[in-house]
Amino acid sequence: MRRLASILALALAAPAGAQEILPPPPPPPSSEPSPLPPPPPAPGETGQPGRTSGGSRSHSGAGAPKRPGTIGEAPVAPAGSQAAPLHPDEAYAHWRYSLATGVTGKFGGMQLTSARENPGVLLYFGAQADGLWTEGYGQAARFRLRLFTGGETEVYIPSDGDVEAAYMIGRREFRFVIGRFEVGRYPALAIEALAQLGTLPCFEGSLSLASDTMRLYYFVSPIEGAWVYYYGGAHIKNSAALATESDRPAAATAARLRYTVLLPPSMLLSLQGDLVKMWQKPDLLFAAEASLGYQVLQQSAVFNVAVRWNNFTRRGKTPDSSLSESEIMLLGVASLVF
Repeated sequence: MRRLASILALALAAPAGAQEILPPPPPPPSSEPSPLPPPPPAPGETGQPGRTSGGSRSHSGAGAPKRPGTIGEAPVAPAGSQAAPLHPDEAYAHWRYSLATGVTGKFGGMQLTSARENPGVLLYFGAQADGLWTEGYGQAARFRLRLFTGGETEVYIPSDGDVEAAYMIGRREFRFVIGRFEVGRYPALAIEALAQLGTLPCFEGSLSLASDTMRLYYFVSPIEGAWVYYYGGAHIKNSAALATESDRPAAATAARLRYTVLLPPSMLLSLQGDLVKMWQKPDLLFAAEASLGYQVLQQSAVFNVAVRWNNFTRRGKTPDSSLSESEIMLLGVASLVF
């Protein structure tokens, strides 16, 4: 009887033990959506913040490092120079800026006053900003100025210099200049103010040649408006035989050309020519320049020495006569680009 009771107790305990070793039932379905996996990194990213496929440099606007033995994105002339646009790298920023300061020696030119000679030493200050947007048909903008001070009663009052603003469309190699304004003052050339305003069919471009060891910049304005006012007694205000020289703008043709070649490893030799010719007048501005630059600190600083010759021919006091003034400038300039 006792054995039968034991067998019956074991038979009743077997289903309860089997239920204890079974896994628990799954939880009921939830109304909240399951979290989505993180999105893959965008093209050009490595998945780490602050890094790009180009290396460990974060966005700084300083431009990409150049290939050895090439000009790259370095400036080829002092900040504010004519015919020397900066080349922004859009991988870092749409704008690129440059500042410069230095010393200039001047020789020749029209004597400004009978009481004193023309200033022989001037300070140089330059600034430049170039913008680039390649989306669609491409756009570019440029603002630059360069000032020569020290020839007036106060050392920082501009004596000579020029400023320019321009807006272009197209690619770097060939662009239409939609609008361009430039004004300059050159007292030693008898010019108190020379203003130029241009639009289509004005065009410009910057060509990289010989595997980027040479750079050619060109600017051509077949027709534009120009207005000149001469310095002091050189200006004809009233004459029975001649009309005043400040009554209205005149049509003009302008052109600039700069050729730069890299002298390995870090020297840049540039040659430049400038031309402004007014129609039906003897007024002609012509200039030639040669400069030698040395790049340091991964192209973020450039030291330039240059010699520039400026010549201007203007109308004389009598009909069919002309006068000419010329000067030579020696420049030593340090530029910082960022």
